[in-house]
Amino acid sequence: MRPHVVIAALGFLLSGLLAGPVYAHHGFQYEYDGSKVITTTGVLTKVDWENPHIYFYVDVKDADGKVSNWRFEGSSVSLVQRTGTKRGDLADNIGKTITVTSCPGKGGALKGAAWKVVLPDNREVSIGRNRYYGDTGTPPDDKDDQNY
Repeated sequence: MRPHVVIAALGFLLSGLLAGPVYAHHGFQYEYDGSKVITTTGVLTKVDWENPHIYFYVDVKDADGKVSNWRFEGSSVSLVQRTGTKRGDLADNIGKTITVTSCPGKGGALKGAAWKVVLPDNREVSIGRNRYYGDTGTPPDDKDDQNY
């Protein structure tokens, strides 16, 4: 076998192995229902302030007293910071009650695409772009992430 064919085959194999752990980033419509908006109140339990999106977790109690942990996704760190929101706005309120406005996860998943959080001191902070499009059937333009 020719050396350049062997090198090319090894390179192809190696690139396939290295591509395996790459994070798959799905579009908004894949995970969330932009035709609905929900407001969720609960106790903030965790904040992951890192790219590609910030995530935070909230323990929500239902009418029967059962507690479920919800995951909320915001925009990228840099976009959230441009609105004036800082990591401390969330992290300093772990263990306290917050209210989140978001589009819910599809299929009843306990998650939401958040754009607004009301903190315990009643300050409202921006976490992401409002993706709610109502019953128009027209999803927002995902290419316009600078203007949420």
